[in-house]
Amino acid sequence: MNWGMKIVIGMALAMSSIVATGIYMVSKDTDSLEEADYYEKGLNYEQAYEKKENVVRYQRKVSLDILGDSLVISFAEVNNKGTIEFLRPSNRSLDQQIPFSTLQSSYTVPLGRLKQGLWHIKLSWESNTRSYFQEENLYLN
Repeated sequence: MNWGMKIVIGMALAMSSIVATGIYMVSKDTDSLEEADYYEKGLNYEQAYEKKENVVRYQRKVSLDILGDSLVISFAEVNNKGTIEFLRPSNRSLDQQIPFSTLQSSYTVPLGRLKQGLWHIKLSWESNTRSYFQEENLYLN
């Protein structure tokens, strides 16, 4: 086999690997950087921004503390009602949404159902006719 044939075979192998990679990328229909409902979230961005600003403006930042196997959420006011979303970046099927209502300034969530690792927590609540929104990261050991 001469050097010309080796060049042709090498080019054919390179082109077939490029084509195979392209077919593989097109057949995978997942984009982990894009949320499923990104359009709706984009339309509601102004409302979410205002809720985040309310946390800063009225100094209502929530503190999260892990005590044993529970997460204690401490609010600045009493009479809070809203939802807590536990989002797992590595596995969307583990995401959970928990509605809550409390007459006190704290709320306790059991963590026994959550796997170890990184969780994004989204708190959305109302207190005294104002809406608030806060996002935090939590790492469970």
